[in-house]
Amino acid sequence: MMVTIQDVMEQIEKGISLDSSTVDGLKYGNKEDQVTGIVVSFMASLDVIRKAVDLNANLLITHEGLFYQHHSNHLLEKNMSLIEQKKTIIEETNLAIYRNHDAIHRSDPDGITQGLIESLDWQQYVYENAPSHSILHIPNKTPVQIASYLKEKLGIENIRFVGNPYIKCEKIAVLVGYRGNGVNTIPLLDKVDLVIYGEGPEWETPEFVWDAIQQGASKGLIQLGHAESEDPGMKRLANQLQHTFPDVPVTFIPTASRFYII
Repeated sequence: MMVTIQDVMEQIEKGISLDSSTVDGLKYGNKEDQVTGIVVSFMASLDVIRKAVDLNANLLITHEGLFYQHHSNHLLEKNMSLIEQKKTIIEETNLAIYRNHDAIHRSDPDGITQGLIESLDWQQYVYENAPSHSILHIPNKTPVQIASYLKEKLGIENIRFVGNPYIKCEKIAVLVGYRGNGVNTIPLLDKVDLVIYGEGPEWETPEFVWDAIQQGASKGLIQLGHAESEDPGMKRLANQLQHTFPDVPVTFIPTASRFYII
């Protein structure tokens, strides 16, 4: 049975309401084309684009934007020669590129958060799912023990931590991506011992936790990194698509950390 790009998009967006402000959509390609292979990745980086071509895939599904901004910035894109070069490379590949950011985050529960929780085998500990976070009740662990477990399960070499590394944690809030800002996390720290998130402003939640420790509170935060927190959700999506479209090869390409400790 022939599968088109439109079929894949409709499957991903099924039951999700997307308005005119969404960043999702087909950025390159024709929605009526038959899909011969799918690559799913957190980022549509040049190495991912080239790997997709090598795999004979003609549809790349990316979570984040192609040109280094959440929303399209046409002024930036027109005035940067390296961005123009990337556009030329994409056009030469004839690769269709579909951005899936809002739809997967608006699923219930959030597909990216769910992917992270499943990759940690923490499904049985989920106490509450909300649009921006999940709260888990776990067996007593210290942040040191939790960080070690996270590094092992997610393949992360380094994790950033603020707080007392030896407090006992039973209630944890998990947030992905850029949800580590104070508006999201500080209220949660009133009812959990530890927040785990992708990234956020360093002068907000980390400073709140720092002052909380000075006041004798037992609080902590673990920062995974944006891609590190969201990669598992895109891998989950790839697995779902392979199940839905068994005759179409689906490959997940992980996003390696861009940062080195030097």
